[in-house]
Amino acid sequence: MEASSEGFRLVLAPLHGVTGKAFRAAYFARFRGFDSCVAPFILAAGVKGPRPTHFRELEPEGQAEIPLAPQLLADDAEAFLATAAVLEGYGYRELDWNLGCPYPMVAKKGRGSGLLPHPDRVERFLERVVPRLGPALSVKVRLGRENPDELVALMPALARFPLSRVTIHARLGIQMYRGEVDLEGFARAAALCPHPVAYNGDLRDEGTLARLRARFPAVREWMVGRWALYDPFLPARLKGLQPDPDPSATLRAFHDDLYARYRAALSGPGHVLSKMKEAWTYFGRSLACPERALEAVARAKGFADYEAAARAALDAGYRAPPHPASRAR
Repeated sequence: MEASSEGFRLVLAPLHGVTGKAFRAAYFARFRGFDSCVAPFILAAGVKGPRPTHFRELEPEGQAEIPLAPQLLADDAEAFLATAAVLEGYGYRELDWNLGCPYPMVAKKGRGSGLLPHPDRVERFLERVVPRLGPALSVKVRLGRENPDELVALMPALARFPLSRVTIHARLGIQMYRGEVDLEGFARAAALCPHPVAYNGDLRDEGTLARLRARFPAVREWMVGRWALYDPFLPARLKGLQPDPDPSATLRAFHDDLYARYRAALSGPGHVLSKMKEAWTYFGRSLACPERALEAVARAKGFADYEAAARAALDAGYRAPPHPASRAR
């Protein structure tokens, strides 16, 4: 695969509510650089059997050809296994357990990053799941819920089981996505992990990746999330691939494809435009249009208004953001 030519792998991070099936199909049809991706989490369903609609975003038909690992949010081993059985039937060979979701509504229920301070609960969960699980299991974690000692304390439990990967987002759960990443905390945790470690957190440009690769030479997988949505051409640059000859046309084609997919899958302008506007908060930053053009997209109420506003913004063409944090809204 072309994207693997540089000796490391890039993985698209799961962004809940954004990088779903339609988005992945439109994105991977036009933007290069990623080797694989992790899907936004689904809840592990009850032991009585998850409903088929629960898996709509993960049904194999229509998925992009890039390798995909479903992610499960769970604190119940039996529910995890029931859900995993359906996903294994779809042909998935790797599943990811979400131990990093930072949102308080999740963490307060003892899921996601809310499990990080409880190594005993994590260990009991893995003791029940791993021997009965068909697909390989990876985990995505943060440095802790409230302090980085939590992941350090959890590592002996994770070390007991044959995990395919531990992806570490170098922030605490209480940080959400704010503040600086903690590279010292990442180094401490990674040094204790016997499994392959992937790095996640503010991988925003080529210089950042070069510095991180020099500091952590053992890391072979790098997960990129919002920065690859702010500028969809970033993954190709990180891999040193040839630049797109007409990035403005590619960005427009991506938009039009995504819009068509949402119109086909969703009901009514409210739902469609809500999804499109969320996507615009990311890729809109890579357009050369003035801020008022993006505001017009955000204000659009119906399809006709939206299409006119989107055309005007897209007509400005692509501009590589000098820094994705600029024009933040």
